Amino acid sequence: MGKIIFYGFIALLIYWLINYRRPKQKNSESFMDIAEDTVVCNHCGVYLPKKEAINCQNQFFCCQEHRDDHIKSSS
Repeated sequence: MGKIIFYGFIALLIYWLINYRRPKQKNSESFMDIAEDTVVCNHCGVYLPKKEAINCQNQFFCCQEHRDDHIKSSS
């Protein structure tokens, strides 16, 4: 009976050591929380974050020059 208790104690000790040494998962942001919405420039087709894009009549541009070119070409 003493051997069973001894081996049970050793098994619990090994289990505890494995779980203690395992790195804990942090409550970090998931990829979906970090990802930003992207849009395509109507002039050159480059992808850029929506917050950096220039919005003109629900069309997005990567720079002021491309927005101006689009306005000139549609006039």
